[in-house]
Amino acid sequence: MPSLVPADAVLAAAWALVALDNARQERSEPEARAAYGEVVAGWRRVPAALRALYVAATAAAVVLVERRTGRWTGPAPLTAAGVVLAAAGAALHLRARRVLGALWSDVIAVRARHEVVDRGPYAVVRHPLYLGILLLASGTLCAHPSPATACVAVGIGAGMAIKIPLEERALRRALGGAYARYAARVPALVPRLRRGRP
Repeated sequence: MPSLVPADAVLAAAWALVALDNARQERSEPEARAAYGEVVAGWRRVPAALRALYVAATAAAVVLVERRTGRWTGPAPLTAAGVVLAAAGAALHLRARRVLGALWSDVIAVRARHEVVDRGPYAVVRHPLYLGILLLASGTLCAHPSPATACVAVGIGAGMAIKIPLEERALRRALGGAYARYAARVPALVPRLRRGRP
């Protein structure tokens, strides 16, 4: 299906852009990260080599499943909608990553001088990074429907469903009333249609 090749190229570029941007930003922020102090709540960081191995193993599994099961055919409008959704998710993730800056971590990590970030996309939802990845995964499934992309989308959704409450608990414990007030004002993942007091 040659008509689907451009969509697949856009999807691959969106995922690669998010991964490479996170890696580049992380390498440029060690001093700024150190200024926030030691991690006081959260998880131990996974070594970079193990993270790279995990990503490579996941990609290999996706390719293997894709080759064995193939893909489903979908209507062209669904493919187009998926590409738009994936691009929007990548753009949101990149923007949120810039706003979060040195407070970003690939694991839950609350630092000694952590602060509530409530500007940019964080003024609309508390977890725009995760929303961006969920949109990217959903868009990928729509534009490239297959058992492999379905597994990835479901896996990402399940991971977010586990990680978000744990992260919220750590932030509430470490930041107290400041985070509680922010959480009362800003929804977790789904933006409010009307702005106003909760």
